[in-house]
Amino acid sequence: MQFSSRPYIDYRFLGIKSFISALHETASEYRIFEADDYSILYDDRGGMLKSGEDTVMSGVLLKDGGSVYFTEFGMKITKSHRAYFVFIFDHHPFPADLKLISDGLEDLVLKNLEGVDITDLAENIRKNICDEEKTH
Repeated sequence: MQFSSRPYIDYRFLGIKSFISALHETASEYRIFEADDYSILYDDRGGMLKSGEDTVMSGVLLKDGGSVYFTEFGMKITKSHRAYFVFIFDHHPFPADLKLISDGLEDLVLKNLEGVDITDLAENIRKNICDEEKTH
């Protein structure tokens, strides 16, 4: 159910796996909006997103003549890992859409981390590190 106060259709907490990486691995057809400016989202004075540490990327997934717009937020949680959220839109996300999301990101993080077993998270991080070392 979509609420009129939120600009996105849906969102998912992805843990430490990037949506964009998953699209690449599955050879999905997508395009990243390289020219989008996300500077208004970063707040190095104690806000949720820190420039140089966290990432924001928007794009469009192209499938069967249709398109689905998305924005991925990656928040640094350890020295070498980020936790990812992906938001799905029916339009190219506007800066105001993303600002509204980033302002509420802390609540979403807390909501999605409730009940997360830290030992499972640590094991997933270890597994991903081992997988990365095998491919390099």
